[in-house]
Amino acid sequence: MRTKASTAALCLFIGAVAVGCADAGDTADTRSADTRSAGQLLNEADRTMKTLTSVTIVTDVSSTGGLVGYSSRLTTDLEHRCTLKATWSRGAEMEQIRIGKTDYIHPNDAYLEQWGRTTVPAMRHKPWLKSPASAAKGADDLVDCPWPFSSSTEGKAAKGELTELDGKPVVPVEVTENVTYEGEGGVYTFYIAAEGKPYLLRIDYQELHYHTVRKFSGFNHHVDIQPPAAADVLDLSSLPSDAS
Repeated sequence: MRTKASTAALCLFIGAVAVGCADAGDTADTRSADTRSAGQLLNEADRTMKTLTSVTIVTDVSSTGGLVGYSSRLTTDLEHRCTLKATWSRGAEMEQIRIGKTDYIHPNDAYLEQWGRTTVPAMRHKPWLKSPASAAKGADDLVDCPWPFSSSTEGKAAKGELTELDGKPVVPVEVTENVTYEGEGGVYTFYIAAEGKPYLLRIDYQELHYHTVRKFSGFNHHVDIQPPAAADVLDLSSLPSDAS
């Protein structure tokens, strides 16, 4: 049976991250990175990410035994338009376009086989499936366009030494989760830009069963996301209700 900690790690596939840190005062642009506490760094990164108008988030998840793997790339305007490409180690692939209240889903056969909805042969006749965003289920592994960058007090934070990540100076902040009643807890490492705005560039999360790496880029880049051609789309609302 999957433990609660394992389930939490699986939620990291598409969900937000809660971290432990103390509240900090207003950010001072002139303050040097080496004078800020771990909590202040996390809160400054949190506030900076909340001002974004767009971002690209790349996620890779692997299990300690190598049996489960997941990779995705999400580009979002953090409001109403986003696109996701996701692959699973067992062969499933899916592309999602969400525009407002509508999802367009481009699945391969392996994804349809593990999908949380009833499937019919007609779904394989068009590259894209159109469905209301409100119809999304957990097993679909679809994403929302908003990304709630937030912090909460759920662990102990410690600031590391200045280092480099992909050639950029960063300050790592390690947050050790409070141990659960089952004796389990994971460790987050947040990599925060040490030059310019304190963007959150990467999160590593290691727990007993899973290792998750999430990278952030494309800050405030122009996002042009359009629906697929109408001729390539099957509207699931046109199918019998028990087939969607």
